[in-house]
Amino acid sequence: MSKLYKADLHCHSRYSGHVKHLRFLHARDCYSKPIDVYRRAKERGMDLVTITDHNSIDGCKELLNRFGDMPDFLVGEEVTARLPRFEHEIHVAVYGHNEEQHQEIQRLRDNAEELVAYLRQGNLLYVLNHFFHDFWNAAKVGDFIDRMAELFNVFEVRNGTLQREHNTLIATLLERFRSRGRPVSAVAGSDSHTLRRIGRSYTASLASNREEFLADIRAGRNRVFGPHCNHLSLAADIYGVVLRYYPAVFSLHNGEFSPTSRIQKFFLSVACAPFLFTPYVAAVKHMRTERQRMKRFSTLLFGSHST
Repeated sequence: MSKLYKADLHCHSRYSGHVKHLRFLHARDCYSKPIDVYRRAKERGMDLVTITDHNSIDGCKELLNRFGDMPDFLVGEEVTARLPRFEHEIHVAVYGHNEEQHQEIQRLRDNAEELVAYLRQGNLLYVLNHFFHDFWNAAKVGDFIDRMAELFNVFEVRNGTLQREHNTLIATLLERFRSRGRPVSAVAGSDSHTLRRIGRSYTASLASNREEFLADIRAGRNRVFGPHCNHLSLAADIYGVVLRYYPAVFSLHNGEFSPTSRIQKFFLSVACAPFLFTPYVAAVKHMRTERQRMKRFSTLLFGSHST
């Protein structure tokens, strides 16, 4: 059999911004260095590496500034784009763009409709990540799906941080699109915010280089691989980020915090230490809620006998 060309198309570095919860701690969403992301992906057998930080290509630029043009690297970004029509934000992965295009993408991301029009005009590869991320409006889920089918040709169907029910529902929707004559493609990525799961979920094709691989994705000539998530895996990811926060605060060599801020964060983090068990509880609760939400959407879309 021919060797598959593989890439984890969804992973993060320390440039992904800060966590939304416990904002007073000013903790990063990810603490992985871009070079460590690259090396771990290569160790896991990825032929092509990308970094998809939230609304940033700084991690990608750091690697390219250090190593120059890398034929086994692809500039990526996960764009948070607003859909005014649904009062909802979606996450759009964009690949192969430059600094000028990144700036324009950031300017347009307040309106996902305008953003997608720009991406299409520039012939950039763009993907809808985790289809139902934070979407709770069951009354509008049908309209939301129809609009996503109009805006996107490529969908992330295997996200390493999503449980089986979410990933399966996305895959089922893509089969419905195809049955209606809509050409769509599927990709996979770990969505890893630590080094632990990088390269565990990936997209693969029979390509022999980066350009052929991207062409295969556009044409749907690719496959997706990787495990679904469970509460233990999700909790491990949360702890992986949390436990990197403490060294960042306590290290005198870390210039991220001023002396005053470091002292403040030190006492706040110590005060929060007794609650370090909560990530596991939060992971269990999130998984249960997510399972119920996907079951409700599936029933609305496909009836009570849906899988």
